[in-house]
Amino acid sequence: MRIHSTKAGLIGLLTVVVVGAMGEGIASAEPLADKSREITTDDGWQMSITKTEENLDRYPNLAATPFTREGFVSLKAVADISGMGTAPVNSGAITLGYQLGCQVDVTSGAAIGLAIGPSISIGITTGVGLSASISPTMYLKPGTITTIPFGTKPLAGRHASITSDQVHIKIDGCMGPVSLRSYAQVTISTPTADNSLAVYGDPIYL
Repeated sequence: MRIHSTKAGLIGLLTVVVVGAMGEGIASAEPLADKSREITTDDGWQMSITKTEENLDRYPNLAATPFTREGFVSLKAVADISGMGTAPVNSGAITLGYQLGCQVDVTSGAAIGLAIGPSISIGITTGVGLSASISPTMYLKPGTITTIPFGTKPLAGRHASITSDQVHIKIDGCMGPVSLRSYAQVTISTPTADNSLAVYGDPIYL
């Protein structure tokens, strides 16, 4: 009874995912709020980092599978160093990108109807005195979070920016929601201190 109920529950979950994916037939765009942070370093420099011009365009995936998400993102990061620090800035860099989260990783393969888990077998009676065992072929793993940098630029002065426009994002082998969180970071180094400052966007779903 426990195996049958587990099987029925997971098949129901997969059915919901399939139906939900089939219903996504229209692209949608979502502009996102700007974010900014500023600090003063120990040696007197004012550092600021801004995440701006972020936009997500969701599209139904070309493979028409419930385990793939597809879209296009735009993002800009702006860094500024100001003030009269007591030590010169020897080096620095600005970086932007995304953190991607997948609820359930199914990259080991999937077979709807036999997706019971990694350690359960189903006994099937095929006749008098005969039996067969079916092993599951979907391996459910805990969700993963991956950081994907879009670009890094060394600081050549007190102002720098990176702009990424309509970057293609595709997530394969994920069952359930796929979430995105943008980030922008600036780092500087002086003879007396190293500093980094980051800002993050609000989580969104692809």
